[in-house]
Amino acid sequence: MKRRSKIITVIATFLLITSSIYVFANEIDEKKDSLKEAEQQQKVVESQIQNKQLEEAEIIEKIEALEMDIIETENEIGRLETQISETVEKIAVTQEDLEEAIETMGEKNETLESRLDVMYRRGNIGYIEVLLGSGDFTELLTNIDMIRMIANQDVEMIEELEEQKELIASKKKLLEDQQAKLVTYQQDATSQKEQLQVSRGTQITLRREVQSVISEMETNLDQMEKESQSLEAEIQRLQEAERARIEAERKRKEAEKRAAEEAKEQSNQQQVGSTQSSSWPVPGHSRISSPYGNRTHPVLGGTRFHSGIDIPAPTGRPVVAVASGTVIMSQYSGSYGNVVIIDHGAGLSTLYAHNSRNQVSPGQQVQAGQTIASIGSTGMSTGPHLHFEVRQNGSTTNPLSWLRNR
Repeated sequence: MKRRSKIITVIATFLLITSSIYVFANEIDEKKDSLKEAEQQQKVVESQIQNKQLEEAEIIEKIEALEMDIIETENEIGRLETQISETVEKIAVTQEDLEEAIETMGEKNETLESRLDVMYRRGNIGYIEVLLGSGDFTELLTNIDMIRMIANQDVEMIEELEEQKELIASKKKLLEDQQAKLVTYQQDATSQKEQLQVSRGTQITLRREVQSVISEMETNLDQMEKESQSLEAEIQRLQEAERARIEAERKRKEAEKRAAEEAKEQSNQQQVGSTQSSSWPVPGHSRISSPYGNRTHPVLGGTRFHSGIDIPAPTGRPVVAVASGTVIMSQYSGSYGNVVIIDHGAGLSTLYAHNSRNQVSPGQQVQAGQTIASIGSTGMSTGPHLHFEVRQNGSTTNPLSWLRNR
């Protein structure tokens, strides 16, 4: 009777565990469907970010070209203003020279008119009368010299008047040319200033556009950071679910065959012990391009928290598990691209992101050093590399510190 009761108890326990496993499996399937839907949404966001990056680059290029045009226009305006200033000075000098020439001509003209007036009022006294009126030979010579001197002065005066006329005409022409140049320079300067005003207005508009693009990209990045935070909770849930599954499996085997408990316990101890031996996630490539912690974001700039380390390597190179454990995620996940997460027990997990191809499946047992994926650049990535994270109970920790302490 006792044996029968014991068998019924074992069967009931088995049925209860089997029912729990079935319910849990349904929950996992529902969660996977939700993750697939979120994955599609993340792909759309990723595509939008890439388009915004191209749009930002085009706008910045236009702003830089406008900046060069503005500098050239400002230089041209400076040159024109210098020419205007110099031309104004030249016009002032020419005007002064013209006034002086007119004044000189007026003086010479008055002198000539006075002489003609004297000759007219005193009668038409010719050079012959002067010579014939000489008293002796000496006076004759003196009168000849005087007549020659007067004649020379008359000729020089007339020549000087002619020269003054020509000088005044040339100064007037020069003044007209300089005034025409001044008008041209002023018109060009006005045109350049109008063009400069338009360029500055366009530049302000473009700067507002690029700021709008950057703000939108910041918003998308914030969404991805929230995704990382929600991933922590998801990892915790999946780890707890994996532990519950393992415990349920252990109890089922215990119920079926108690003799297997010792072997199972020994296997668990070996599994826990195996996590004490770690490998480098990318064999043959030890350089770290981006460390754990705050860093300047390679796409958007600005200080951002980096939740792991980046190890650059050629596309297709193998990515290996750093310790033994159970794969709890292997799929495409938004900004992480193709990602693999391994649970190592005791709340510890490792994450391998941006893979070109995942080579393991959820629920699969892996050993330290086993190839689990290939290097790639999927998700929000600037080039082929592995993004490697270590998480304790879902929260990130410095992977290098963890690897050194293994």
